[in-house]
Amino acid sequence: MRGGMEREHPEWYAVSRTGVSTAEKPPYVDYYKFLCPAREPVQRHLRAHIRELAGIEGLGSIHLDYIRYPDVILPIALWPKYGLVQDREYPEFDFCYCSACRERFARQTGIDPLRLEDPPANEAWVQYRYDSITHVVSLLYDEARAHGRALTAAVFPTPAIARRLVRQDWTRWKVDAVFPMVYHSFYKEDVAWIGRATREGVAALGGRIPLYSGLYVPDLPPRELARAAALALDAGANGVSLFEGRTLTQEHWRALTSVIKRS
Repeated sequence: MRGGMEREHPEWYAVSRTGVSTAEKPPYVDYYKFLCPAREPVQRHLRAHIRELAGIEGLGSIHLDYIRYPDVILPIALWPKYGLVQDREYPEFDFCYCSACRERFARQTGIDPLRLEDPPANEAWVQYRYDSITHVVSLLYDEARAHGRALTAAVFPTPAIARRLVRQDWTRWKVDAVFPMVYHSFYKEDVAWIGRATREGVAALGGRIPLYSGLYVPDLPPRELARAAALALDAGANGVSLFEGRTLTQEHWRALTSVIKRS
């Protein structure tokens, strides 16, 4: 997700199954302007940005966020906010069907994805989107490491949810650590789900890279935040990350102290 180039490079932006570009009409919110990961000029642009960041003296690592397609299905708790029921993959939220993606997929398979009877059911087309994101992450990782910087990424909470909702196949990514956004309230789950979701991610990674469970502080009172952190650590997380920082109170920090010291 990277706006600001709509006028200069409108062709860089992802296009829905209905033929609408995120440069023209972003889904859900005005800032949802997603670039198409399959376009080589986009890849070069992102690599150049990594090089620019790597030139900052003293910088140790670079963090990726929104490295995905727009949500083809939103987390269920957000449906009422947008007046939606997303019981399947609707065309206006299904990306990317730009000319570059259609041509590349046609070269690989002989099929134009727009001519598929049921695109969400076509395994090759789904895998193409996974691979497009994974390839970009690999390019950015190689660029960051070439300049002596680590690369981490924020991802959706479990491997299965990430693949289904935003096409992130993050267990295959070349990164130095992942920060799954284990925001239980977004999925109408209880706090105990944080442990279950963390365990899924840890098992899928098999110890290849560290995992830090992302906790959504606005929906976690101090005692529940401490419980959530303990559940994540007991499930094998290497640590936790806290979103949003400005909502943390001294009570939150005091509640976390014993859990952090124990770990």
